[in-house]
Amino acid sequence: MELIDIYDENKLKTGKTIDRSEKDKLGENEYVISVHCFIINSMSQVLLTQRSYEKNRGGMWEDTHGGLRAGEKSVDGIKRELWEELGIKVNEDELTFYTTLKKKNTFRDIFILYKDIELNSIKFNDGEVRDCKYVSVSELKEIIERGESTFKDFKDTIFYNSDILK
Repeated sequence: MELIDIYDENKLKTGKTIDRSEKDKLGENEYVISVHCFIINSMSQVLLTQRSYEKNRGGMWEDTHGGLRAGEKSVDGIKRELWEELGIKVNEDELTFYTTLKKKNTFRDIFILYKDIELNSIKFNDGEVRDCKYVSVSELKEIIERGESTFKDFKDTIFYNSDILK
């Protein structure tokens, strides 16, 4: 059992927790928080991870992300996800908070990590990720258009109408 906090429409904790498996039963104006990280290297390439085939939407490409645990802050949650999924340890000051997106019963806190990470240094620790690769933003758009990504549309990414690339 993994407990998660419930938030109101203003992203304030309600004091209620539920098991992660129950998040599909959230009521109106009840939210959970997921944390996302886009890793961007010095060549303006984005690191994509490929979901394990055993998971829902297996084999699809995506950003590194996961759900917050009860009592966890967003920055701590994304640091944990980076470690669990990729074996990457980061300090809080390396992460740039970008935005929060509000989607059906979920606040998505999005971070950016501007860092050159060698692909051969990545370790898939928890079995959720099977592969990773760097792609340009135009390649990301093509992957999405081919239906090979968990993103439904390029407009769902932070790169649409954005100047976040250095």
